[in-house]
Amino acid sequence: MDKLTNEQLEKYHRHILLDNIKEEGQIKLLNSSILVVGAGGLGSTVLTLLTTTGIGRIGIIDNDIVSLSNLPRQLIYDYKDLNKLKVKAIKAKLRKKNPDVKFKLYPYRLNKDNLSTFKKYDLIIDCSDNFETKFLIDKACEKFKKPYVSAGVSGYQGQVYTYIPKLSKPFSSLFNEIPEDTTKEYVDNGGVFPSAVTLLASIETSEAIKYLLGNEPLSINELFVIDLLNLHCKKIKI
Repeated sequence: MDKLTNEQLEKYHRHILLDNIKEEGQIKLLNSSILVVGAGGLGSTVLTLLTTTGIGRIGIIDNDIVSLSNLPRQLIYDYKDLNKLKVKAIKAKLRKKNPDVKFKLYPYRLNKDNLSTFKKYDLIIDCSDNFETKFLIDKACEKFKKPYVSAGVSGYQGQVYTYIPKLSKPFSSLFNEIPEDTTKEYVDNGGVFPSAVTLLASIETSEAIKYLLGNEPLSINELFVIDLLNLHCKKIKI
């Protein structure tokens, strides 16, 4: 695509008014592709924002089904989606939000045998909830030289990390010791504050979009941490 239609000019008008997007930036987004790993709390919000922003091609990896306990923080799903595959339920809803976007579904759990999917996308967004998947994404993006944004939420707190090939240290460098049980959930089976999930997903999406647009500054070699209970945030140098 090298030119917006009249309908797109109207639809993305508020984006185009921004100095760091304008019409050429919106065209760049429509020509971009992002793979989202996880369609749960973080992923459902990230996918909604990417779709309405006008990312032209979006891949979704998730093998989970919608459960009742998902509904308070996975805002795009409702009671009619219970027991449905998340990737299929969310695609049906997102297609109605923006017909400009093409979706590719991967209804499986990410593992070392299907990481080559990453090669098909410009950027990866990690919305997983366990260390095993996060480390897989980290190693794959380092191998394939793919940028990615990773987030995690536990309780009222959350973190975002952006990896840019040749500029950033890998996600694994954040840990003095790799957790022995990498299948352990990031949230440690504890509670999750819904607003924290939505906020971290928004930050994660913003980092991805800024990268695709070539905007700076990105949070390179910094872990962004926020605590909504005490309304405190900080950046930790890596």
